[in-house]
Amino acid sequence: MIKLSLTLLVVLASDHALKFLLRRFMGPDGLRLGSIGSMRIVAGQLWLRRIGEHASAVMIWTFWVLAAVALVIVGTCAPFSAVFVGLLLGGSLSNGLESSLQGSVSDYVCLRFWPSFNLADLALAAGAIGILTELLIVVGETMS
Repeated sequence: MIKLSLTLLVVLASDHALKFLLRRFMGPDGLRLGSIGSMRIVAGQLWLRRIGEHASAVMIWTFWVLAAVALVIVGTCAPFSAVFVGLLLGGSLSNGLESSLQGSVSDYVCLRFWPSFNLADLALAAGAIGILTELLIVVGETMS
């Protein structure tokens, strides 16, 4: 549980600290990354707000708490790494907090070939890939 909590807090703090630093020190034009894209602050929406324009903060947080409790319960029963669960919870918490407080999520990596994203999105992807990989390993070992 310590690994999970620590990972969650590191993702949350790092994502918001990086956004603060980028807002403070990056100019309005952002930073060019050559032919692959740029770093600039762009406003995005949580997927829950995209599918339902009237998604209230209460609805978002109810959904988050239910999903977080389910993930922690499944994570204690299954052999998931606490770090991967922490990445999922930290990334989703960071995006949820920002969306609740500001009405949108600040993304800052804008690649020409991919939608804009932030550190919390990377944590979500890494957590999901880690859990799926662990599931595939366990299934593979069970079938052997």
